[in-house]
Amino acid sequence: MTNIYSYIFFHLTRRFIMAATASFNDLAKLTDREIQTLMREVDQKDLVVALTKADKAVTDKTLSNMSERVRTFIQDEVAALGPMRPDEVAEVQKRIVQQTVQLAEQGQVSWPPGQKKAPKVKAKKAKKLSKKYLAMKSETKQTAQKSLDQLSFDEINTLFTNFAEIARKEGILALENMVSDESSAFISNAIRLAVDGTEPDLIMDILETWMGSLLHEQERKYQKVIEGLMSIQSGDNPRIVEHKLSVIY
Repeated sequence: MTNIYSYIFFHLTRRFIMAATASFNDLAKLTDREIQTLMREVDQKDLVVALTKADKAVTDKTLSNMSERVRTFIQDEVAALGPMRPDEVAEVQKRIVQQTVQLAEQGQVSWPPGQKKAPKVKAKKAKKLSKKYLAMKSETKQTAQKSLDQLSFDEINTLFTNFAEIARKEGILALENMVSDESSAFISNAIRLAVDGTEPDLIMDILETWMGSLLHEQERKYQKVIEGLMSIQSGDNPRIVEHKLSVIY
């Protein structure tokens, strides 16, 4: 029993020290990957409040690790937010620091910042990996410009395997530059939803609804082809054919 109490006391004390020895503005010292990890956990309403009285360094660090759409939204919300009491802002900032501490306990971020040093990698080996990696990124970006209809099953497999590697190495925000307006609308919007930090359940709901709509549209086109062919074979008047096809929705 004593060991259990000692264990609990140790971890509570450790959490208190981790929270007390760093402030909200120390978030600016986190790496880009760590900031992105934290932003997936922080409520956007809390972030808006916290940034109203944050140092420029932490504001810049946070906003630079968001997609353009989310960044614009946060900036607009901060600008539109009315005056708030300092203690209210401090409470929200404290809550975000506590979330950071929890992530640190899970090994996802280093907190207080700068405690862990990344292992050194031999320059020669890093250069070789980098060349191969950049070639993969270039090929992936080219593939991502195709429409979904143009992609084979194998290409889709490779595309998302490469997306996963890019997100793992650079953070999910890096995927924003891998798609464009020329890409498949379904794929590009799916990627943007993920980059924006949309909840997984909501992403699934949006994409499944969209997929259902697309499948229904394709089904209607096939039905029109079949009905049109049957009408021609039956010798129907062109006006009748037009009417039959127009009522298929």
